[in-house]
Amino acid sequence: MKRSQSKLIIITGLSGSGKTIALHALEDQGYFCIDNLSPKMIITILERMNDPTEKSYHKVAISIDIRSIKLDKNFKKSVDNLYKKIANLNIKTNTIFLHSSIKILLSRFNATRRLHPLTGNKINLKEAISKEMDIMQVLKENSNLIIDTDDLLPLDLKRQINMRFSYAQKKEDMLIQLQSFGYKNNIPNDSDFVFDVRCLANPFWDKSLRALSGKDNNVKSFIKKDPASLEMITNIVKFLNKWIPKFLKSDRNYLTISIGCTGGQHRSVYITENVSKELRKKYTILVKHRDIK
Repeated sequence: MKRSQSKLIIITGLSGSGKTIALHALEDQGYFCIDNLSPKMIITILERMNDPTEKSYHKVAISIDIRSIKLDKNFKKSVDNLYKKIANLNIKTNTIFLHSSIKILLSRFNATRRLHPLTGNKINLKEAISKEMDIMQVLKENSNLIIDTDDLLPLDLKRQINMRFSYAQKKEDMLIQLQSFGYKNNIPNDSDFVFDVRCLANPFWDKSLRALSGKDNNVKSFIKKDPASLEMITNIVKFLNKWIPKFLKSDRNYLTISIGCTGGQHRSVYITENVSKELRKKYTILVKHRDIK
């Protein structure tokens, strides 16, 4: 019996962003997990995974972090060589980059009193984080999934990993995350597509609606009165139905679509909910409203 295609997940990102949590989540799903392996050493694992007689390395998850540079002085070149090797092997590979802002990482390190791997006599914590961002950029560029963990509790991150890699898929082998957000709180880093709906009538200026969200009936009625809202929903769905199949053909198994208004509370929530109803007819949809507390 022919063995199914091997699966490799590379977990990487910034120190303090949640890599250990993500790796544990994958271990719970039956992945053989290895923490902190250098790009050069991963190539050895790839050769074992590509061996059709090898059963132990069918599902593997490996984390790469900044500590690898102590083992590999030419880190960037090694990363480039790793992905060239992956491209020539029959291994389904996903790279997840976990990102957090400097502000959040500073608070996490200060709370846990852990030392950053790059801190020392000549470099403080903030400088260490900035330096790490520069070094790890090469891995971020090779990632096909970026997760912003600023607002995620450990359980939330674990749930995201579980949903993306063990979710019961429908007809199409893709999990699509639709998320609303507010531009005043920045565009989500993990976005593949971003739609701006700030041109629609804003319920915020009606004081009776200000404290409500796009899920509430009174807000829905307000937005529906704007003819452009239906046109916006129709056009977004039409666009996505045209291009999602292209991503499926490129072997993607997740896609993140972000829809934003000013505060992320009214218009973006309403449009996200309605777009998700249409896309659920064909795809597995996960809905997230980032800025609704």
